[in-house]
This record gives sequence, structure tokens and C-alpha cells, in this order.
Amino acid sequence: MKRILHCHRCYFCTFLLFIAPLLFSYPDMASADDSPAPSEGFIMDMTPLLGSNGRIKAIAPGCRAMTGFLDGAPFVWSRDFGLVRLAPPSKHFGMGDFVSDDGRSMLGFVSINDAISPPPYGQTWARSGFIWRYGEPLQYMSKHGIADVEWYGLSADGKAALGYGKKKPSSAPAATKGKTAENLELTPYYNRWFSIRNKKQFRVLDEIARPIASPYYRILSRDGKKLLQKQHDNSVQIVDLQTGAQRPLTFGGVRPHASTDPAKGEKRILRAGDPQNPLFRWGRWPGFRRSRILSDGELKRAAPDSPLRADWLLDDFFCSIPSFDGRFTLCALYLKKVPKKSARHPSLLDAKSLTVLVRLDAGGKDIPIDDGPALMGLDISDDGKTILYQMDTEIWIWNEDLVLPHDNIPRPLPLARYLAHFGLSLPPERTIKSAVMSPDGHCFFGELALSGDEQFPYKQFLACIKGNASRPHWNLGGKKISNRGDKPVR
Repeated sequence: MKRILHCHRCYFCTFLLFIAPLLFSYPDMASADDSPAPSEGFIMDMTPLLGSNGRIKAIAPGCRAMTGFLDGAPFVWSRDFGLVRLAPPSKHFGMGDFVSDDGRSMLGFVSINDAISPPPYGQTWARSGFIWRYGEPLQYMSKHGIADVEWYGLSADGKAALGYGKKKPSSAPAATKGKTAENLELTPYYNRWFSIRNKKQFRVLDEIARPIASPYYRILSRDGKKLLQKQHDNSVQIVDLQTGAQRPLTFGGVRPHASTDPAKGEKRILRAGDPQNPLFRWGRWPGFRRSRILSDGELKRAAPDSPLRADWLLDDFFCSIPSFDGRFTLCALYLKKVPKKSARHPSLLDAKSLTVLVRLDAGGKDIPIDDGPALMGLDISDDGKTILYQMDTEIWIWNEDLVLPHDNIPRPLPLARYLAHFGLSLPPERTIKSAVMSPDGHCFFGELALSGDEQFPYKQFLACIKGNASRPHWNLGGKKISNRGDKPVR
């Protein structure tokens, strides 16, 4: 009899495990029963416009303009004047990195095409950065003695640009005849942050800010007035480019522990149970990998190892990107769990770590968005309400104004499901592997791949969730214009 009862219990438990997903919502993801809203925008295949070797790098609000590269050459498209294709010098390739809201200003670069002229071992080809303005000659940064340029932002009106490059000092010896100046490892160049304002005003920013270089994201606010500066102690400040005034970034009032002084009473630890701690409600259910903001009723069910139950030190900031005026900042934070006092020889080197994607608010209302080991912030909208980021190999999005049915808190969604919510559908068997967002948070350029397929090129699309603007169109066979103005100098 006992064996019969035991078997019935096993079958009953198996039945409960089978139907559990139907009875309880999955806390790692937002509810899937949201019905698509009628679409106000459009979604289109971009492969016919971009060809076999093209990509969008930046989109203006309302999809009014965009830039990137076509067949290895920079381009700008605007609803006002159509397609403009630049022709790099022989054996060069290039692309546009940033575009103004009206499409009449663009930041880009040209460089030697390594596929045609591969550099010798240990040699680095310089990237000749330029500013393009509609109807005006190209302005190369080599005119100001800056080589190997990386761009880190363009203001919405196109009047302010931020870049990072190598500047040859006036006292440096002249290059030996026959030796190329491209070999930046052997040439006495100095790294410099610089700005271009009102077309001609070139300024090295040593006296204002010297942020550590970042390889892939914007650090200039789109009003053109502030930049994010990271220091060697991992602290980050928002710097006013006009006055030099600085405001340190904090999470729950805490700065990175290497930049704090306990002797001065500076707050260092995010305490469990402290309502001022943004992780106060940040937890996960037992058996689940990712955390989320929990309601009052869910707090009791939080797993024992939930972040809300531990004390944390802020160790570092990653990929800090400002909103239009710098009030909001998208950041990935690297946290270290404070060792228990009872532990023998507690050390931060052995402490458990946690990466959390957050939206920092100058008003103190910091919000955690997602956590996990493979997070990277991509962009934040001008109003700070929409955040695009990458989790593992898939693109996700968080919109403060989007609360799905049967929930009361905005949750992140895969970008494909987010677009489907607005009636814009993609092939269900594909995932979005990379994406670019317009500053208003309404338009997206994305690249698709089959799950597990990491080969290029991906199929490409453009989607706009709002507005009645017409779809972009151009002729790939259009004539390229030659570079005018300064010549690129390597």
C-alpha cells in the first residue's frame, strides 16, 4: 500500500512540474500574453538598400536621417536631400559614426583597407577622422595634427563633436625619409581628447577632462554640453565642458570603493534592507538565474542568494552613456559581495561578484534593469526612458512607459518581442544579434541570425514603432562624390 501511495505522489509531483509554467508566470521574462498593438510605424528589409557590404551606424530621430557605410565607403541619407555617398581615397575604406538630427552633419573616418594593403606585423594604420557637412568641404582632423581618431559623440544640432586621437607634439623629431608615419607605436604621439564646436573651434580638453578611452560607446551628451569622464580609480564624473564643473556618478549614493575615503565618513556599502539601496527589491525566485524588481508579495519568496539579501561594494562602472542633458546615465555596474565577518581572512578577491545594468538618475532614483555575467549597454534615449542593451548574444530593451498586462512594473523584453508588441513582426526562428536605436527610442536598425549562427552578414531590417514617416529609399547605383577639402593624412 505504501509503495502505491509513493508512486501516486511521484506521478502527482511530475504532473505539477509539467503544468507549473501554465499556472505561474516566469520571473526571468515579462508576461507573454500581451497582444500586439496596432502598428503606427513600419518594418522593412534593408538588404536591398545596403547590398552585400553595408550597415547603419546611426539613425536620427523619426528616421529623418542615417549614416554608416555602403561598399566600404561612408554615406549619409536624409529625407531632406536624399543619399550622399563619399568616395574614400584609393585603397581606403570608411564609415560614418554619428549623424545630426537633420542629417546635415556627420562624423566619420577613412582608413587603409587591410584586405588590399595589409600592414606589417606590429604596425597600426591610422584612422583619419573627418567631419562632413552638407554642401561644405570635408574637414579632416589631420588639419589639427590629430591622427587615429575615434569619435565619441555629436550633438543633436551638429555643432559640437567629441573625439579621441593621437596628437604629434611640436617638439617631436621629423619622420625619417622613407619611413611611414602610420607606425604609431614607434612615432612619438600623445593621446588627446578634443572637441570641435561651431565648425571651426578646435580644442584639446586636457584642462577640462581626460577620460579613459572607451572602445564602443558615446560619452558626449546630445546637447553637446557634457561628457562622461572615467578615472583610474573607476570613478565616473559628468563634466560640464563650459565650466569644468564635475558631478560624480553614484549608485544609491555610493561611489566605487577605490575612490572613497572611509575616514571622511563617505558611504561605501549598499546595505541589505536599506530602502535607499536601489537593490532593496532586486531578487530572484528559487531556481531562476536572473533577478528583477519584486513586489511586496514576492519579497517573501525571494531566493536566499538574491542580491537584495546581501551587502555590496561598487567596484567599477562599465559602458556609461548619458541621456540628452546628462540627467540619466545608462551604466553596467560591477559589484562585489561584502564578505561576512565570520569568514576566515575575508578578501574582496574571493568575493562573489554581480554585474547589474542600471539607469542612474541625477535625482537619486536609480533603477536596476537586468543582471547577469554578459551584459553590455548599447544606448539610452534622449529622455532616458528607453534603454537598449545586449544580454549574452541577444538584443534586449527596457521602456519605462511600457507596462504589460498583469504587471505593474516595466520589464525588459527581447527587442524582437518588443517590436511585435507594436505589431511589427520578424521571422520567429531568428534572433536579433546587433542593433542601433534612434535618440527618440522609436527607430531601430537590426541584424538577424539563426539561433547559434555567428556568421556574417546577417539579414538586416529597419523598424520604426511610431510616426507616419515614409520608408527610406535610395539607388545603390548612385554616383559617389569625391573627397573635397583637406586630404587624409596618416
